[in-house]
Amino acid sequence: MKQIKNLTLFSFFVILSIFVFYASLRFFRETDSPEEIAPKTGRFVQSNDVKIYIQELGDPKNPAVVLIHGMGSWSELWKETMVELSENGYYAIAIDLPPFGFSERPAPKELNSKQQAKRIVTILDAIGIQNFHLVGHSFGGGATLHTALTIPNRILSLQLVDIAVNLDVKKEPTVSEPSFMEKLWNLSYLRNRLLEVTATNPHLTKFLFSQFVHSPDCITEEKVKVIQMPMRLKGTTAFLGDWLGEFIFHSNDELARDFQTSENQLQMPIVIVWGELDTVTPISDANKIQSKLKNSRLHLIAGVGHIPQLESPKDFHKVLIDNLKSVDGNQN
Repeated sequence: MKQIKNLTLFSFFVILSIFVFYASLRFFRETDSPEEIAPKTGRFVQSNDVKIYIQELGDPKNPAVVLIHGMGSWSELWKETMVELSENGYYAIAIDLPPFGFSERPAPKELNSKQQAKRIVTILDAIGIQNFHLVGHSFGGGATLHTALTIPNRILSLQLVDIAVNLDVKKEPTVSEPSFMEKLWNLSYLRNRLLEVTATNPHLTKFLFSQFVHSPDCITEEKVKVIQMPMRLKGTTAFLGDWLGEFIFHSNDELARDFQTSENQLQMPIVIVWGELDTVTPISDANKIQSKLKNSRLHLIAGVGHIPQLESPKDFHKVLIDNLKSVDGNQN
């Protein structure tokens, strides 16, 4: 019995030490402001409510291609795609969609896809972009589609890459009282300790991102460093916890309802680009989305998972450039 007690006590102190260690790492890591550490290759643009960080590459006189990233990502992870676009006669614009990257963080309740679409539109208005191709990946797919529903006549084409969206309108009644799990999540002190050893733990970045791809080799040390850059911003862990609570427990079907009423406005060419081996958003999701987007076609990229632009950039860029050129060629 004494041995069991000693083992239990030892295990408790080991676990406590791990939490204290990562809490101290966060304390020393999350110290910077966006203006201090955001790459000088980009700039901040005022949207309708917050300052948004964007990066641009290519001649602004060329056709514009706007790139919207997925969860945990930011504009720098589009850099290879931006280079490819600029070399093929396009003006690439990658946007840091909050709460990720270096953009200013609005209140968590203001991060739904409709609010994100407003930010995208006002940013493009501010930098003088009228018509453009729109590319959205994964979590960014909701904001991408909502942008298309907001200003359909300005979008030359939609390229939807392994997007994570639900276009079904909810039928169940809204629950007003917080669930037990939500109440537990709202215990911010405990929640933030959990996030410190998982989501914002720099020692797990490579492992966590590797879960989204078929071949983990594409998550190089260089990519890991890029992913980790915004983690140095003040309050990252606490804000991530607040946003995740909103995202998990209060997600709405506003995109689905707006799509239901306005889907006929999506007359631009739409290509759904999907990793054949995607286990995060499987091919069945792609087929379902295609069935709802009447003006779309599906292109599968063999041998890759959820992030084809990182897993097989050569194949992804060929598909993307070919899609864009086919649209621009038809308009000339």
